[in-house]
Amino acid sequence: MIRLFIFVLVRFFIIALVIYFVLTLLKRIIQTLIGHSHLSPPNPRQEKQQKPKEDYKDVKDAKFVELPNKQTKDKHDSPI
Repeated sequence: MIRLFIFVLVRFFIIALVIYFVLTLLKRIIQTLIGHSHLSPPNPRQEKQQKPKEDYKDVKDAKFVELPNKQTKDKHDSPI
């Protein structure tokens, strides 16, 4: 009984290794075929052009009004 179990376990391990190696080999073959079929661009690494810095004049020209604090407003509204 134990001999049968060891035989099945070893057989399963060998089949698993064979399937793993076959699938790995198949994956590499497919990657090689796909890699050769695509044409690579002449300059794959191009420098990104930097956009010129934009100045927003409407923000510079805006007049900002400071809002009063809520606590200060509540103190002025209370009848004390």
